[in-house]
Amino acid sequence: MKTVLFVWEHGGGFGHIANLGRFAALLKRHEVRPVFVLKDPKAAHLLDTDAEVFQAPPWPVVASGENGSLRSTATMHDQLVSAGLTDEHGLRSLLQAWDNILQTISPDLVVADYAPAASMMARGRVPLIVVGNGYTAPPGEMKRFPLLHRIYPPRWSEEETLGTINRVLQSLSRPHLERLPQMYSGDAQIVLTFPVLDPYDLQRSGPLAGPVFDSPPLEGRGDADSIFVYLSRGVLSAMPFDIVPPLLPFAGRLIISAPDISSEQSDDLLRRGARVYAQHLPLSETLASTRLVIHFGGGGLAAHAVAAGIPQLVVATHIEQLLNGLQLENARLGKVINSFEPQVEIARSLDALLADDGLRQHAAQAGHEHREMLTNMKPLETFEAAALKLLGK
Repeated sequence: MKTVLFVWEHGGGFGHIANLGRFAALLKRHEVRPVFVLKDPKAAHLLDTDAEVFQAPPWPVVASGENGSLRSTATMHDQLVSAGLTDEHGLRSLLQAWDNILQTISPDLVVADYAPAASMMARGRVPLIVVGNGYTAPPGEMKRFPLLHRIYPPRWSEEETLGTINRVLQSLSRPHLERLPQMYSGDAQIVLTFPVLDPYDLQRSGPLAGPVFDSPPLEGRGDADSIFVYLSRGVLSAMPFDIVPPLLPFAGRLIISAPDISSEQSDDLLRRGARVYAQHLPLSETLASTRLVIHFGGGGLAAHAVAAGIPQLVVATHIEQLLNGLQLENARLGKVINSFEPQVEIARSLDALLADDGLRQHAAQAGHEHREMLTNMKPLETFEAAALKLLGK
């Protein structure tokens, strides 16, 4: 029986593990043994109950105040340096840990979702598939990582970082990198999003596989008047402000999915007529009945709303969400608010979006185009074919 190692190192939310679980289920039909090494093994409840799950080795982040003050999101390179990529001793320990994992599990294939350290150790040693959305799977053929935003310039030198990485790789008898984005290259790269949500759309040469949906997106109804609010697990407690008060004036139109909303917040909303659910709602049917969706910028929900033709208000709490929101705003499909800005004007943005018929018509047309696009996008089949080819099946 062939063994496939599914790995995840960076990023939050359940999208990473959900997709890896879907891929593993596909391969189990071909008598493949899946093994998972995850940043957050607690997310394994989304997998089969008999899944083999192990903790991924942590990145060498220096937990000092100085390091925190020097964090940068200007490029993917800056973000990886902020996580400890240039800590030569820490990087060597990290890569050695992955070397031990590869030796112990001895996989026939590695599937890496936002896992550059594991990818570097698997590259040239075990067949490797890099998966992810546009943000988490940068094109490996780029010469360098491009600027992701203009809030501030890049802080670190890619040439110096490349030298550090190659010294470590040489000490571990692993092939060197010719350029930094090569850490995201593999025998195949499968990108699970639409071009409109890909921050590397201009640099990417290959086609996108497209987003994975549990159910096909439905066209939004023209008479829909509700507002769908998705408050994903763990985000409410991490936000620098309470999102509920600016939503209260719209409570009578709200459909809210909030797995960990407090009873106090829920009671305020329920008293004013909101429909509040602790469980996840069926996304296709819920979106089709709404005029606007408010969420934190997760790639899966953003892609589903694009295909449904529903305008979006993204309240971003970190860089990936902000980039998704900016992509949507630039495409005239919604608006993004950075939740760490001093003035967060959710209510004003809501009023403007609900009154913008031009935006709604543009989003509906984009939805039609993206549903057409989905007829030629087969992400699960694309992955299955690539994996079976590399496994020699």
